Amino acid sequence: MARPTTKLPPRLSLFDRLLQGDSIETDRNADRAMRELREAVRRDLEILFTTRPRYLSIAPELEELRLSLLSFGVQDLQTQQLATPHQQEQFRLKLEALIRKFEPRFREVSVELVARTDTLDRTLRFRVHAVLLADATAEPVIYDTVVDPVSGGLVLVGKT
Repeated sequence: MARPTTKLPPRLSLFDRLLQGDSIETDRNADRAMRELREAVRRDLEILFTTRPRYLSIAPELEELRLSLLSFGVQDLQTQQLATPHQQEQFRLKLEALIRKFEPRFREVSVELVARTDTLDRTLRFRVHAVLLADATAEPVIYDTVVDPVSGGLVLVGKT
């Protein structure tokens, strides 16, 4: 007789396990663990999008520094020139590359700029599509992001 296979919960990152401290649960179910992992990734993306990288440029011969925390973050969104379709596409490509560089749990990352429905709306909207790798499973995820260029506020929402 075959044993029923149980779905093992994905393991959270070291940072998330440290945040949980003594309240860490070892008998979590797999669905709840995936929700926690998606939320942790959402939080990490929000940190990536709201962190500003080093102001001064890095010399080309110092290749390792380009992969280090010195280049972690998005250039100030309030100063981005995003008026033309070409500028928007350049921003989209930079954002995709940044996510690929600093979010190793993602595969097949794509960023889509979401068109404005209201001409008076000045917010920047984009959607991140990716496949989230978690131990023995992979799951497609979508994160909608809205950036207010005036206040610099950012809202990142995960969709299931």
